[in-house]
Amino acid sequence: MTEEMEKAPVEDRPEEKDEDVQALRSRFGVHIDGVRLHRGQLSVTLSPEVLVDAARLLRDARGYRQLSFLAGVDCLELPVSYRFKATYSLLDLERSKRLRLEVPCADDLEPRLPSVREIWPGADKHECEAFDMVGIVFEGNADLERILTPEDFEGYPHRKDFDISAEPVEFSFRETPEGKPEAVD
Repeated sequence: MTEEMEKAPVEDRPEEKDEDVQALRSRFGVHIDGVRLHRGQLSVTLSPEVLVDAARLLRDARGYRQLSFLAGVDCLELPVSYRFKATYSLLDLERSKRLRLEVPCADDLEPRLPSVREIWPGADKHECEAFDMVGIVFEGNADLERILTPEDFEGYPHRKDFDISAEPVEFSFRETPEGKPEAVD
């Protein structure tokens, strides 16, 4: 966002005129922490306490019936006041429109967000992945489990402070397939 756009009154910015943003603002006003347009995609940052209600509004009243993906993000090196957030990419197929929700976690030591799996059942495994890789706990998801790392794995590999040299990597080698050149030492 350019400096002039940041200084422009909220109502003068084109992304604020979007009908979905206006619907969110009219219902959750003070809980909308920001709206931006980046590379053609509208992104709304909102407080975690209204996530479930905002998701329900977007699904039922605005047509966002598909959650394309959900990702946990470690913002350690970014100039923001929080460390972790989840990003939700929503799709309204009838209007061919995408909307991104960004929801920061309030606690940097034990990041938590409410689960949206009751609104978009496809969120279930995405929440498990964000838990497994970044350590965000999704409250209300009774099936939250590690799905990419072993059950006894310690740490969260997508955190920026994760020590990648702490876990030894074991390689198993297979025979060179017939017709392929052999490796040379």
